[in-house]
Amino acid sequence: MLLRASACSLAHRACKNFHGNVYGTMVMMKNHEIISKAHYSANNASTETTSNEENIVHKRSGNTTIDFTRVEIYYAPLSSFQLLKTYTALASTRFPFVKHFAPDIIEKGGMIVNQAVKYTYFPYFCGGETLPKTKKVIHDLTQNKKMLCILDYSVEGPVQPLESSAITVDTDEKVEDSICSVIAESIEYMGQQNRTLSTESTVTPPCPFGVVKVTGISSCVLLERLSKILCYIQMFPQSEHAKKLLNTNIYFFGDISNDVNTFDLMKEYTVKQYPRTVAFDLNENTPPEPLTSVELLKLERVVKRLASLCDACVKNGMSLLIDAEQTYYQAAIDHLYMMMSVKYNSKEYMAGRNTPVVYNTYQLYLKDSFHRLQFDYHFLNNHGAHHGAKLVRGAYMKSETLRANELNLPYPFQQTLLETHVNYVKGVEFCLDSMYKHGNIGIVVASHNQDTLGMTSRIMSEIYGFKKNDPRVIFAQLYGMGDNLSFALAYHGYNVGKYVPFGKVHDVMPYLSRRLIENGDVLSGSTIETARIRSELVRRAVVYSKSIYDKIVKNIQQRQQAAAASSSQ
Repeated sequence: MLLRASACSLAHRACKNFHGNVYGTMVMMKNHEIISKAHYSANNASTETTSNEENIVHKRSGNTTIDFTRVEIYYAPLSSFQLLKTYTALASTRFPFVKHFAPDIIEKGGMIVNQAVKYTYFPYFCGGETLPKTKKVIHDLTQNKKMLCILDYSVEGPVQPLESSAITVDTDEKVEDSICSVIAESIEYMGQQNRTLSTESTVTPPCPFGVVKVTGISSCVLLERLSKILCYIQMFPQSEHAKKLLNTNIYFFGDISNDVNTFDLMKEYTVKQYPRTVAFDLNENTPPEPLTSVELLKLERVVKRLASLCDACVKNGMSLLIDAEQTYYQAAIDHLYMMMSVKYNSKEYMAGRNTPVVYNTYQLYLKDSFHRLQFDYHFLNNHGAHHGAKLVRGAYMKSETLRANELNLPYPFQQTLLETHVNYVKGVEFCLDSMYKHGNIGIVVASHNQDTLGMTSRIMSEIYGFKKNDPRVIFAQLYGMGDNLSFALAYHGYNVGKYVPFGKVHDVMPYLSRRLIENGDVLSGSTIETARIRSELVRRAVVYSKSIYDKIVKNIQQRQQAAAASSSQ
């Protein structure tokens, strides 16, 4: 109980730290645009702190187990040329033109734009166009920088019309099969690298995760259709329409584990996982149409593709990260994750493993995310399975805003940056506390926020006594972003993974466009990172200049001594 209270207190103080030191952003929507209201006052937040609490916050500000400012040590693996390239790439993404116009140009550009991106942003944010071309990046990260490599085939599904009235499903699934095949190949490739590079079975493998975006292996329309049906059932569980949909559309859930109880289990999950973000305009008297026989067949194939990726991870001693996506796909994705977890995170598959086989991703900028995280954990815990949770802040605000305005729906995300920070801290604390009490959860702390990372490392060591390299806790940042944080964590012995996208340039354009938007945000850590890189470059220049000066002085002294010796003779 004391440990629990201490953890909650520390997480609370961390939240207050955000509260007292971060000028948040009140996000409001008007004419499909995001307007930032600067200098969001702490007095406007839902929580208030006394003057004594504020004093405690300021006294403890920055008091973490890691000093992130020792850049001369953390950047030691990088040459000055590499640092200069990093600085140039990060600094350029903060220009207003790049932030506001480059994403659209990248996504809609033709061959010329593709070639331009291929030789500028692509090599900085991506590992290569093919698996063999990522080998150099894998070796550099795992051997030189002592980090983990998480290869991600970053192909995303196409944007679908809002609430399409005439939804058709193409029976040709060659694209989905092809993407699934590449992901499976990447898992096998990383498994080979693990067998080559790993030395101890108890240590986290150099490439611990495969990654899948469900929109890559499934029709986006199908995911939206299923999500709408599931949300209707959750909102109106007692209606006759909901009961009919529940019985006619979810029978396939019983296929994945060959367990007669799975069907009833997924019914229970469907009805109870509520409330969640309102992603659809639903009315009890106008239910969505049931899935057609063609759609059910396609859904069965999606389940089999996902199961095949889980099998590949089991074979190679790895885990599968299921990425989060837009809210209008997420209900379906959550159910697919739960289906996989019921089987692959069960005691049978966890025997001899340190981490869950499959992880779901929670975007903590969504209002319902912390509730879903808790519910999923308790649901799996009650049914004897482990839970895998990757925690992120979120990356779909633009598309979520457009959809909410178009359909006149409430915004699904938190209204302030502070609220997102608080939600994220609560999520981390909940996962670590559950890990301490029951040991049946794995967590990926995917964050570029220095305070969050420092707080997490402190809770791990001071509150729960976890080892720094506990394989159940992985920190993660995107390749090309947050390197100052990644180097610091790795230097201090924590498990740090870099998300390394790969794929053809034109296929990863949507991914790159979002990276530009994220990194261009003035509230992101890129400003701090570029400042630290700049200071390290200046320090190296001074050291180099001094060494040159010392060599010149020494050379002059030697010549003078030689001349003096010659004249004395």
